[in-house]
Order: sequence, then C-alpha cells, then structure tokens
Amino acid sequence: MATLSFVSRRVGVSLQRLCQHTLSQQARVIARVGWKQQQKPFHSALTRLDQHLQGYQDTARHHGQYPQRTHKCGDIRAHNVDQDVVLCGWAQNARSMSQDLIFLPLRDASGTTQLVYRSEACPEHIKQAIQQLTPESVVCVQGIVRSRPEDNVNRDLPTGAVEVEIQELYCLNPASPQLPFWPTQKQLPNEDVRLRYRYLDLRRPGLQDNIRLRSKTANTIRQYLIGEHDFCEIETPTLFKSTPEGAREFVVPTRKAGLFYALPQSPQQHKQMLMAAGFDRYFQIARCYRDEDLRADRQPEFTQIDLELSFATVNDVQRIIQGLVKAVWANSLGVTLTDKDFPHLTYQEAMSRYGSDKPDLRFDLEIQDASGCLAAADDALDCLVVKQGAHHLTGGDLKTLLRDLEVSDADQQQFGFVKINEGNLSQWLAKYPPGIKHAMAASSPDTHALWNNKLNVDIGDLVFLHRRPTYLHGGNTLLGRTRLQVAQRLHQKGQLALDAKGPFKFAWIEAFPLFTPDEQGLRTWQATHHPFTAPVDDDIPLLATNPGAVRGQHYDLVLNGMEIGGGSIRIHSPVMQTFIFDKVLQLEKHEYARFDHLIDALGGGCPPHGGIALGFDRLMAILCQAPSIRDVIAFPKAAGGKDWVVDSPSAITTAQLDEYGLVLKQ
Repeated sequence: MATLSFVSRRVGVSLQRLCQHTLSQQARVIARVGWKQQQKPFHSALTRLDQHLQGYQDTARHHGQYPQRTHKCGDIRAHNVDQDVVLCGWAQNARSMSQDLIFLPLRDASGTTQLVYRSEACPEHIKQAIQQLTPESVVCVQGIVRSRPEDNVNRDLPTGAVEVEIQELYCLNPASPQLPFWPTQKQLPNEDVRLRYRYLDLRRPGLQDNIRLRSKTANTIRQYLIGEHDFCEIETPTLFKSTPEGAREFVVPTRKAGLFYALPQSPQQHKQMLMAAGFDRYFQIARCYRDEDLRADRQPEFTQIDLELSFATVNDVQRIIQGLVKAVWANSLGVTLTDKDFPHLTYQEAMSRYGSDKPDLRFDLEIQDASGCLAAADDALDCLVVKQGAHHLTGGDLKTLLRDLEVSDADQQQFGFVKINEGNLSQWLAKYPPGIKHAMAASSPDTHALWNNKLNVDIGDLVFLHRRPTYLHGGNTLLGRTRLQVAQRLHQKGQLALDAKGPFKFAWIEAFPLFTPDEQGLRTWQATHHPFTAPVDDDIPLLATNPGAVRGQHYDLVLNGMEIGGGSIRIHSPVMQTFIFDKVLQLEKHEYARFDHLIDALGGGCPPHGGIALGFDRLMAILCQAPSIRDVIAFPKAAGGKDWVVDSPSAITTAQLDEYGLVLKQ
C-alpha cells in the first residue's frame, strides 16, 4: 500500500509543480499585502487545471485506505519514546535546516507535534513528499517517537520534549496554495475576510478553545439542572406566531396566502404553557431570533439558557441560578464562588448609586445624593466626585468625554463639572451652569464646608453634578454614563484598575418599575420588560390607580456591568393578565387577542410560576474573555446580519416568490 501511494504521488508531481509555479508569484504578492484584498472565493488550482483534462484526474491526493490514527498530536509525551505511532492532522510550514534535516509541525484539535525527516533514519521519498506539501494540507503520518536533543526542547509546547521521525506520509487532501490566509499567520486579515472563510479562522487555537469551552459549559448546565434539580429539557417550536411585544420579529411566509409564522424572540409563552401542563421544572438551551440592529453583544439569532419553575418564589429562582453559575465557574474556570458573591440591589439603589440598572461593581466611583443643595425637593441632584481627577484628566480628556456623552439639549444647562482648587474650594457649588446654579439653595462658606465634608471633596478633585427629575426610569442616568466614561479614561492612564474589587462582580437587580412611560408616545405605559411579569403583591391595588408606582417581581443578574440574565415571577391569573393588556397597556382588542392561547392556559388551572433566561453567548464571551460574542459562536453573523460563509441573506427566484404569494416593492 505504501509503495502504491508513493507511486501515485509521483504521477501527480508534475501537475502539482505546475500549479505551484503558476501561483507562486501571486502567493508572494498576497503575502506582502497582508491578504487585504482576498475577499473573493478562492478555487483550488488543481481543480481548475483538471477541468481542461479529459476524464477524472486527481493524483495529488491519496485515495483508498490509510493507517488508523493511534494518537492525537497533542498527546505525544516522553513516555511514548520509541513507540510506533500514526498521527493525522494539518501540516504547517516545513522548515528545511539542510538537505538532510527537515522539520514539519503537525496540528490537530488537541495540539501540535513536531515531525522530522532525517536522511539517515527516514525513507528517501519522504523528503520529496514534504517539499510538495502546501501549508494546511491534511496528512496521515506513520513514524517513531524520538526524544529531542536537550538544546532543542520546546518548553512552551506540551509535546516539546519529543518529535516523530517520519516513516511514511499520506497526503489525504492538499490545501490550495491560494488560501486567503493561514490560521497561524501573525497578522490576520480583517474580520469580514475571516468570517467569509470561517472554517479556516476556526482552526486558530483561541477560537477552538472558545467553542470547546462552550460545549463543556453546556454539558455542565445540563448535568446541574437535570441531575441535581430534576429539570426536564423540552424543545419548543421554532415556527411561532407574530405577537405585539418585544423587538422586531423575523417572519416566515407560508404557501397559504396572507399567513405567516414568526421566529420566536424567546420561548416565553410556550414555557408558561408547559407550567400549565404540569411539567413543574422546564429548561432548554434555546435558539432565539430578533431582527434588530447589531452590536458587539447582539446577533439576529442567539442562544439563551431558558428555564421555568412552578410554585416558585423569587428566592427559589435566584437560588437555582446562583448554584448554576457557581457550577459553571468552578468547572470552566476553576473559580469558587459563594452566595456572598451575589449581592442584591433594588432598581432605585442601582440607578441612584451607580446610574445604571446593570452597574459595574468592579470599581468604586459611586454617585452621591446632593439633593439637599437644592432649594426645592422637586428634582434630584446627582454628584460624582473623582478623587484627584483634576490632575489625572486634562481639558482635552474632558472635552472628548463631553462629546462622547452626547449630552442632550435639555441637559446642557443641568450638567457640569468643576476642578477643585484652593480658590474655589469654598464656592464650587456656584460654578455650575444656570440650570443648576439657579436651583441651588442659598449657601455660605459654612454650607460649602458641610457639603465638602459630606461628599468628601478635596483640592485636586473633579466634581460632576447633574440635576434630574426624581422619577427614575430607563437603563441609565447621565452621571451613570459619565461614571463609565471616566473609569475607562482613568484605566487607560493607569490611574484605575477596572477589576480593583475582583474580576467577577455579580449583582441581582430587583424591584424594577412594572411599567415605564411609552417611548413612542402612542400609549401612556409600556411594559418595562414584558407584559407577563407579576406585580409585587403589595402594589396590586395600584394597578388601577397609579401604574407608574407598581413594582414588578422582576430580577436581572448582572456581571461586570453587563446583564447576563433576566427573569420574573409570572402572572398566573387570567383576570389580571387581561386587565393589564386592556386597561394598563391599552392594547387594541385585536392585539391582545393574539395572546388568547396563553389566557386560556392560565384559566385552565395554571400554578404560580416564575423563571429566567441567561444569555448563553454573552456568558461565554465573559468566560472566554472575548471582546465580542462573535468569538464564541461557530458561525456568527457579521454587521447587518450578513453571513459571509454562505452569502446570506440572498435573493430567491421569481417562482419561489410566486409560490408564497409575495411581491417585492421596487
């Protein structure tokens, strides 16, 4: 078999040399420009030349059986010395040290092993076979494990103490010499090119590690929920229906004129119906879809860890999730978390102290309440004191900060900052824009001294003030955004460690307002999260009289300033659910009629229940310390929802449009 393989390779030598010769200059040019223009599909040169031949010609590859792999490349160690092994993987760039010595790294999913050709120990034809290989060609190698000379040991590699002398080499599939980039090259092309050739990009160890950790984490989740807490994993439909809540949906046409499915934004309604069905504890690692603008932490299709429990309280759900997160951190990172790592903050506390409903607690810079400086109690005055910020942040830094904050016209006169020095220490409260200054109570040097002491203001500090309405809604305040901008700039200057209080700072944010003013102005109120969240029991009487004061039994799990999960106790009363649809949210009858299936399920004997969904992609990005969730998804979408690998979304034929009764607008 080995002799026949060698003969077959020799037959293909002339063809392969011709390809390599005609492409060598182009390959060198591509290497010089860093592959910047390689966005067009590449095609195998051998295949193109074969098109001009009569009959089937494919002599560059070994056809037929080849030896069965005995070890993975990353598993070879010193205890394997003098053993015969068979390895399979991707050949890297060969290093020819002399006519008699060639090194060839071989990589597979487990790691890399160095192969070696020595003229005195290896068959003669191996040298020519290596020279004909292009980087990233797939090969099978028979060889003998040898110890490396002491001065050649690579202590950065787990396999660095050994090498494999090649006795036979089978080229199973040569890689095109026109590859748009090599996974091992130091300067990679831009992300669009790497997304277009994702199967090449995924060969990089970093991305391989991310995807494997994702698999390991999913297994931990299943073992914890099923094995320790008796959850049942149930798949819910992907073809759902359009409902008037949440973000924009993806709709799916059918061949029945005028009828459409919608892809689910979450399994919310199905999992509530599963509680009505008596499953008690449900979960799934669910695919969800939203047609919205993309950011670093958004994808049109995403994955969430979705669960629901019957007869559950807020504490029950939080206890399950804390145990899940502790299991994931222990198994994935080797980090031990305790219940003390999950503090609780109300929405009002988080917004008042940190200016965000998802506060980053890894560093200080806490917002203080200076409302006592105001003459009237109608508004609140937020104060952020940056210790020694007058020295650390230049005028240029602050000018850039103001530009990035994009302060609205309404806030221009209600927001300002002062650098504290000897000359203004006893009068800095009078140095702010008119919107703040005219609202201040009368002050004196003693008043300033009192507030300096209360707010801990000293010479050299930088003090931001913002006058705002006392009613808090939305996800952040102006000083909350300022806090994050200042922290980032201080971190860049080496004046603040963003993880000063630890690398992982969790928090439960609770008692959100159940309703917030409708941003579009079409109705008075909109659901803060979704319309199925139950109110706090004490606030139920306010549903009819003061909906804005009703707190919801909603809870978000926040980590390092990012929301990684959100859930709530659900409404299980069909009467309350209908009242909220009709009287509070003021939905038209045809709008809430699309929830009739859920109302019927609640009225059929549905137990009290609650649940949560964790963003799996975002969770993995944190675990992998990845800058984008695209780095933890095997085949993510690019900006605008583009899938470069398969070139979608794409047009469909006129016949397909006709079949679905669709007409495109010009």
